[in-house]
Amino acid sequence: MAIMNIARSGTKQWVLQRISNAIIVAYSILIVVLLLSEPVTSHQALVNMFTPMWFKVLTTLSVCVFAFNGVIAGWQIAGDYVQGGTINKIFNLACVLLSLSMILTMIKLIWL
Repeated sequence: MAIMNIARSGTKQWVLQRISNAIIVAYSILIVVLLLSEPVTSHQALVNMFTPMWFKVLTTLSVCVFAFNGVIAGWQIAGDYVQGGTINKIFNLACVLLSLSMILTMIKLIWL
């Protein structure tokens, strides 16, 4: 987290986490509204839902925010519950790698 320069302030972390949570909730509401307005009854209907450029961009941003939120949460969990500097760094690295893998998987599914 020191790389991202947010490890120095718990207040910044709290604010960033609340903002990212609000974005995740807004995206979730959008998905629910879209699914209620036009139910997905086939694979083609799901593909059509993800086809518009605006939806791809919003999905990409939301997944990036979700991954960022996971990194912050992992850092906080490691700081509170993981004892030992080396294990703490390994745990944080695992959180970052999982978040990056989630972003890369989403890019592959949505954009390629």
